[in-house]
Order: sequence, then C-alpha cells, then structure tokens
Amino acid sequence: MEHLMKFNSVNKMLGELKLLTRSDNTAKTYLKGVNLFAKTMKIDDLDGFVEKLREKSLDPEETYKDFVIALANQNMAPKTVGAWGASVKKLFLSNGIDLKGKVTMKMYNVHEDTLPSKVDLKNVLSHSSSRAKTIILMLASSGLRIGELRNLKLSDVDLNSSPATVRVKGLTAKERKSRLTFMSEEAKKVLQSYMDHRKNNGHQLGPDAHLFATHDGSQMSYQNLQFILHNVFRKVSKKIGKRYELHAHSLRKYFKTQMISAGVPGPIVDRLTGHARYLSQEYELYTEEQLKEWYAKGMKSLELLS
Repeated sequence: MEHLMKFNSVNKMLGELKLLTRSDNTAKTYLKGVNLFAKTMKIDDLDGFVEKLREKSLDPEETYKDFVIALANQNMAPKTVGAWGASVKKLFLSNGIDLKGKVTMKMYNVHEDTLPSKVDLKNVLSHSSSRAKTIILMLASSGLRIGELRNLKLSDVDLNSSPATVRVKGLTAKERKSRLTFMSEEAKKVLQSYMDHRKNNGHQLGPDAHLFATHDGSQMSYQNLQFILHNVFRKVSKKIGKRYELHAHSLRKYFKTQMISAGVPGPIVDRLTGHARYLSQEYELYTEEQLKEWYAKGMKSLELLS
C-alpha cells in the first residue's frame, strides 16, 4: 500500500489519524480500506478523484453508496463492510467532504466473541513459555491492549506498590489519554521472574528499557506479540472459520467480566481498561488510592495460577 502515500488526500487522512490515535495498526487498517476503495471503484488518481468529489462533479453520497453496495455484493458481512466504509468516510472528511446521507446495514456477528473461562486460560498457560505466560497474565489482570503492553517501559511499572501499578502514557494509548491500571500478584511474580531471566541474558534493564523485548533486547513488535499469543491459543482453542475461539482480545474481555462479577462498578472497569468515552465526570475524580481499593476488591477473581 506504499503507492497510496504519493497522494496528498491520503496523507491528510493519516495526519488527522495521528491526532486521534498513535496506533500504527489503526492507520494500516484505514489504508487497507482506502486501497480497497480505489481498487473497487477503479480509481488510479485518488487526488483527482477527491477533487471531483469536492467540486461536486461527482456525488459523494452516491460514490460511497456504490462502494458499500459493491462490497455487500461480494457477500462481505455488514460489520466488515462498515469497517471498510469507515475508512472511506475518514478519507472524505479529512479532505472536506461531509457525507450527510446514511446507508443502512443490518449488523450481525460472523464470529461470536468468546469469553474464556478460568479453565480455558489455565489450559493456555500450561502450554506457555515463561514470556508468553507473563504476557497473558499481565493482559488478563490489567485490561491492557496489546499495543499498550508493547510500549510499556520499566519506569511505567511500580512493582513495589500493592497492588503493582501500571501507568499508560497518553501518547501510547489508543484513546490518547493517560491512565492508571494494576496487575495481580501472580502477574507481578511472573513479571519479576521474566525480568530476572532477561537480566541473566545480558539485557540492560534501565528505566527506559521496554518491558517486553526480543532475544537481543530490542523492543518487541506488535506483530511479534500477536504471534506469541496466537501460537499458544491455537494449541488449545477451536478454530471457527479463519479464526480461533481464543485471541488477544479475549483476555481483555476476561478482565472486564471478572471485575464486574466481583462487584467493581462498570465505569471504574472502563476507566482501568481505557474506555474513556464511557466515563462520567464523577469517576474521573477518583484518587489513585480509591482505584487501588476497587481493583483489590476484584483482584482475587482474576487469578489463574492458584
């Protein structure tokens, strides 16, 4: 998709995305959608095409509608059509083209999002390396996204706190908003063990060292983290179509449901997981100590090794 970077209209879209999110994967997803749009609509010059839409010599509403109908005719699920359509809407809006109309699509799930049980995750952990086990326990007990976990540095984690704290910087968070979350005692123990292993392998573990690294000590890529999890999940999870029942997001879902079941209010859980748009102002006023108390209330329900 590098050929898209020559178009000013595409670079405008990417520039706006950087103001909203630091996620490279989000940018890649939007680029895939724009690429599909160009192929489907047989567009060679995106800048020229966008200019025609701006001048209204082409109808933006009809263009968008023709695109999503073309995708639907390929038997794509409505959610998939909606996702690719969002890329095109973003391209249009970034270039001053506002879509007033609405194409209604009936949404349905092609894959049900599986909630893993403790038995499922214990089975996963029994097939995991020490590094994979550390990744899984941290994600399952903190509500972190993979991209947020990848960007954590040693200075972002306080293992002397009880419970251990994890500070997510706004520049590395999907919602571009700093937040505080925590990890369970068992996650803390396996993380300490993993750090000792890295130190024994000659890694320099200063405050700016990334928490998870490759064998040579460099920052692990998002794709590498995904591969590690996928490699473990596929050993114990059923495959449905092209996907396995368990995947990285299953750990985040596990965290949310376990905390809510333990009596932690939903808005507090949303704050810990970084769903800032769901928070009311009153929950923004909770202190660190109060958040610790709420987390401690649900922490036992997150344990997987006992």
